[in-house]
Amino acid sequence: MSLFKKNLYFFILIQIAALAMTSLKAKVYSKLELQQIAIDYVADNKQPNPNQHPNSQLSITALPLDTRIKTRTCQHELQVSAANPINTNRQSTIKIKCLDQNNWQVFVHVKQLELVEVITAAKGISKGQRITAQHLTSKQVARHLTRSNQFKSSTNLIGSRSKRNVRAGQTINYNYICTICKGDKITILASFKGMTIKTQGEALEDGRIGDNISIRNVKSKKKIQARVLNTELVKVTI
Repeated sequence: MSLFKKNLYFFILIQIAALAMTSLKAKVYSKLELQQIAIDYVADNKQPNPNQHPNSQLSITALPLDTRIKTRTCQHELQVSAANPINTNRQSTIKIKCLDQNNWQVFVHVKQLELVEVITAAKGISKGQRITAQHLTSKQVARHLTRSNQFKSSTNLIGSRSKRNVRAGQTINYNYICTICKGDKITILASFKGMTIKTQGEALEDGRIGDNISIRNVKSKKKIQARVLNTELVKVTI
């Protein structure tokens, strides 16, 4: 073998070895790993939202990458940046870039959702039925899809009566229930100059805890307004 051929042979071996070493150093990223990198970036760089509900949770998820995108490799540390500002918007586009000889980049769409808990029916509730803890469950939904008349806690629901049939899984709204219902026999708690008097009454309309409703004093037959305290008690301030 001539000296030239020997040198060429060794040169090729050295190049193959160099390529092998380079490939060993390259890190492999699956599509799921790329999505998680984008999620972590948003979580670390999101701006505080002063309007976030105190009992809410922030959910950050990535939309699946295009099926045509295959596993990627990169010899250097990935560069991650936001293609648009990360703020209170519900979606951001994150750019992941590799600056090795392949020089590739991937865009991942990341969704931010503020989730709040709403109360739903664990099983069917019939019209007129007293609601117990076994009737209730909860689920998390995006805050922008909730309504102000939906129950966020079961505290004021238990013991109330349903004004309509509610199917399992259905969100329970304020107008579905009455803590005290029209025609209920109730106790009237009257406060006057530091004294407390109890007497019997009848509800003339439906009401929930905190509502002022019209009632009738059974003894005097007088109609008055009283605030609903629970399923059996209303309060009048004289």
